[in-house]
Amino acid sequence: MTTLTANEQPAAPYRPVRFPERRTLVERRPDGTLILRSANPPPAVGVTSFVDFVPAWAQRRGDSLAFCARDQQGEWRTLRWRDLWQQVQAVAAALLELGLGQGRPLMLLSGNSVEQAVLLLAAEYVGIPTAPVSPAYASISKDFVRLKGVQSLLPPAALFVQSFEPFERAIAALETGDVPVIAVDCKAGRALAWADLVATDLTSARLAAIAAAHSAIRQDDTVRVLFTSGSTGLPKAVRLTYGNFKAVLSYYADNLGWLEASQPVFLDWLPWHHGLGGVLNLGRSVQFGATHYIDDGRPLPGLIERTVRNLREIAPTIFTSVPSAWAALATEFERDPEVARNLFSKVAFLGYGGASLPRAVWQRIQRVAEQTVGERIAFCSGLASTETSGMGTYCGLAGDHLGNIGNPVPGTEVKLLPLEGGDGRYEIRMRGAHVFGGYIGNPELTAAAFDDEGFFRLGDAVRLADPADPARGMLFAGRVVEDFKLTNGTWVRTGAVRLGLIEQCAPLITDAVICGHDHAYLAALAWPNVAACQRLAPELAGLDAAALVRHPLLVEALRERLRSQSAGGASLQIERLMLMAEPPSMDANEIADKGYVNQAVTRARRADLIDQLYRTVPPEHVACMR
Repeated sequence: MTTLTANEQPAAPYRPVRFPERRTLVERRPDGTLILRSANPPPAVGVTSFVDFVPAWAQRRGDSLAFCARDQQGEWRTLRWRDLWQQVQAVAAALLELGLGQGRPLMLLSGNSVEQAVLLLAAEYVGIPTAPVSPAYASISKDFVRLKGVQSLLPPAALFVQSFEPFERAIAALETGDVPVIAVDCKAGRALAWADLVATDLTSARLAAIAAAHSAIRQDDTVRVLFTSGSTGLPKAVRLTYGNFKAVLSYYADNLGWLEASQPVFLDWLPWHHGLGGVLNLGRSVQFGATHYIDDGRPLPGLIERTVRNLREIAPTIFTSVPSAWAALATEFERDPEVARNLFSKVAFLGYGGASLPRAVWQRIQRVAEQTVGERIAFCSGLASTETSGMGTYCGLAGDHLGNIGNPVPGTEVKLLPLEGGDGRYEIRMRGAHVFGGYIGNPELTAAAFDDEGFFRLGDAVRLADPADPARGMLFAGRVVEDFKLTNGTWVRTGAVRLGLIEQCAPLITDAVICGHDHAYLAALAWPNVAACQRLAPELAGLDAAALVRHPLLVEALRERLRSQSAGGASLQIERLMLMAEPPSMDANEIADKGYVNQAVTRARRADLIDQLYRTVPPEHVACMR
């Protein structure tokens, strides 16, 4: 038992979580490979996909809000469940009359919106594949190379944009000819008006066509195509089927069935062209008849403030984001505890994904939770990918289990293969009904993605939380492809080093890129937490990022943090650190929409900065341990 000193207070209890208890089966093979699977089978469900829940919620919660988004004046625009079902049917009829179907998909170029939710559900209901594309491909990009790559893999039979003018250049670059473009906001005659689709008269003939298309859906039909670029920047088209979606909703029926008791509320910014945002989070809202508020914020300077504004008004049932967002929110919660109080007032648990959550960030958030609501809030996480429909492993324990991604959920099998180095790491692979069947138009890449037993290679590494008992969960241990060697032959586990640096320098940096390939020691590039840096000293209060990253006071503060690193050998310590004012570029594939930094791409793009890090006499704005 731990003895507290006179000045210490016991930690507040955790708010209880309501996940079902499960047992994990462990198979050990002679070569050290482990096979993990849930002893609990996934429950049977009697629907085809998420959209099949819409008619029932329209009856049970017809007047309740379904989807909400900010308009240009900052007010909430809303759509009720009854109206959602009406619009889904009307738009489905219009899409069928445009000739869309399994071989004629619909591509979406703009981001999350109420109209996009209707469109995705309408297409899903009548068996029309949808392909949401990162808006950066069609708006921020200058050459549209990745957008054209997407088009070559999946030529669209129709396009959708929220507003025509911002995407006009991209549409022209695609040279789609007579392919119709659907737009919510557009000058007359330049596109098919969304208002006309929604106003489609539901005649008996159209209702019959909708019913026939819905009943003709097969489990192997394509429901969604998502694009993932990985480390190469070239798009890979992930084909997800109705069978994949059904596996996810079966998992939700088991894991989140308690949400049916009352209407949940979600606030979410995660993009719908990724598995976590577009399959799990969007599907969850539909399956449980939620009120889904589309967060117009992002974990970036100038945009995180929008999330804070929304959290001041909305008290979600579950709130999930990426670690970089939690780092920024921790600062905002400390600055304005009332925002934290509103978030913590009703939330069942918090979630993170895409990367590991630094312990310092977790501690800061729990400290504010204790101060505002008198409880700690569980942080839950798992491991999955777009190719696994956003589903795989999950840890739903309330406690100090940071970094634990849990065990395979019902319906998932996990294979763990020991990695070289003798440090207890495993490569993780997955198999199950939720795993995709292959990349469109790339049989070689598909063949390389699966092993001879049909397990998908995620490219991630894990450790066992308890090597003596694999059923106690796994710890995320970085991307296998990101690791490298120093010139002395020492392996650098980039994920662990990156996380350690962020914790060591907390709260002054939000993310980092670890450097040192073909060098004798480690260095890093990092992005400043502008708000936290401005609070470091009065002289920094009014400075922007460009001025902050070169200020001697901030450089000295980082130097002291480097010097206080625990002794761990050259493979663990960062000897030099440079802050960057330019945020990671989405257009250059330095960062994914969900906030994960691509280490290899960023190192290549910023090679000139790495050269400065390794100069014999580095610039004065480089923090050096020695």
